Amino acid sequence: MPHSTDAALDYDGYNREERYICSHLFRLLHEPKDDHLALKKFLGLSSRPDSFRIYAEVALIRDAYFARKPNREDVNQFMNSLVRIVMEQEDVRDCPLYTELPPHLCDGSKTHPKQICQKAGRELEGDKGRVYGSIQSMFNAKPDLAICIGDKLLIYEAKLTLDFDSEQMKRTTNIGEVWKKLLFLDLGFDSPPSVQIRTIGLSSCKPTPEISWKDVGRIAEAIYPEEDRTRSVLASIIKRNEAE
Repeated sequence: MPHSTDAALDYDGYNREERYICSHLFRLLHEPKDDHLALKKFLGLSSRPDSFRIYAEVALIRDAYFARKPNREDVNQFMNSLVRIVMEQEDVRDCPLYTELPPHLCDGSKTHPKQICQKAGRELEGDKGRVYGSIQSMFNAKPDLAICIGDKLLIYEAKLTLDFDSEQMKRTTNIGEVWKKLLFLDLGFDSPPSVQIRTIGLSSCKPTPEISWKDVGRIAEAIYPEEDRTRSVLASIIKRNEAE
């Protein structure tokens, strides 16, 4: 017999997963009602943009690598360019490019880029290890939300129960630079965009986020009827976490 309890709780009321609440935000920002009022309020715009792209859980560097992987020349060029950018970010002058690594480390059928440091061992130490360690982190990272609008690329990190981590924010800034320099065409830009890193979180988060979940909840209230699930999920989270 299934276990039952008189104290059953609605999972919407205690879900603590950031990706879950971000999925509701993703839906809200695509709502076309009142000439995309939700998106305008979220971005602080007076009029709807002519065009925009919104991405969630953005593993762009990882996916760009796999998209180019069928062509060895394309993936080599992509990875060499990535190494050069990360060398600048890490202020490292002496580091082998991807194609200068030992054959087993630059062969995608044998070594994924996020495994290079692990498999290289002492072949990549010090500054070299720092560069490829950063690349490994970039392949593992997924900024929560990205909005491409006009000549701007807005990258959002969202928190629900934790404070913002300085190392994560630095990594996200570096990822944004890679996207800007190396992958702007993939995102629909004609030229490198202006990049901004923004935060979404509880009002109590440290540092204070640019946008609070209470702000998002107010937008949902202006768009959806009271019985709408996105609105009720946001209201539940705010009631549970935000000081009124």
